[in-house]
Amino acid sequence: MKIEFPGTKGEIEESSAGHKYHSSLIIDYKSTRVLIDLGLKRNPRLLKEINNFDYLLITHAHPDHYSWTVEDVKNVKIPVYMTGVTLDYGKYKPVDYRVIKSGVEYSLKDLKITAFEVLHSLRCPAVAYRIKGDRTIIYAPDILDFKEDKSAVLDVVDLLIADGSSLNINMVRRREDKIFGHTRIKTIIGWCRKYGLKKLIITHCGKQLVTMDESELKKKIEEYSEGKVDVKVAYDNYIIDI
Repeated sequence: MKIEFPGTKGEIEESSAGHKYHSSLIIDYKSTRVLIDLGLKRNPRLLKEINNFDYLLITHAHPDHYSWTVEDVKNVKIPVYMTGVTLDYGKYKPVDYRVIKSGVEYSLKDLKITAFEVLHSLRCPAVAYRIKGDRTIIYAPDILDFKEDKSAVLDVVDLLIADGSSLNINMVRRREDKIFGHTRIKTIIGWCRKYGLKKLIITHCGKQLVTMDESELKKKIEEYSEGKVDVKVAYDNYIIDI
């Protein structure tokens, strides 16, 4: 299974040489090619290649993940999978949209895909995706927490790809009795250690990561992981085989 990161930046103004484009993910497995998320500041190659993918999956309706929220992307002919709440939120709709339900496993050619609801936004509820081939990955680019029991979601997972909006700054917000926002990388590393995940890749990088000295970032991540989790920060066009 080959994984590629065309973009790794969150919804921030700041950028760097390695973080210019909104976060997205490409999965190549056997004869199946899947793209997850297509935001406004996308890598320019994505629209050129878009109809070479078999499927496009959408995590939620924020425009850094789902361009149709604010613009009509008409040349996308492939099936676009998302939850009903994401479809209903956008101003526009893809030509070939497919509504999925969270917690249900779908077979998309050689891959099995399950969406899990996560805490993130009150207006644009998000999901993380579990993608299963010969390896299993979880993709959660925008997350405060999983709504379901993490021991079940993260069971027998080879790689977690998760939110880099904050290294250690509290980004939890509260409105009345509801919380939303982003969790910290420090906390995500804690999840990995608790539930036995050995590999973590950080994407959807926020201001703190994009502007931080690389050596200082590496030092902090090593401090949090204590050698128990292999943690990498993805950059635009980063490719890895798992």
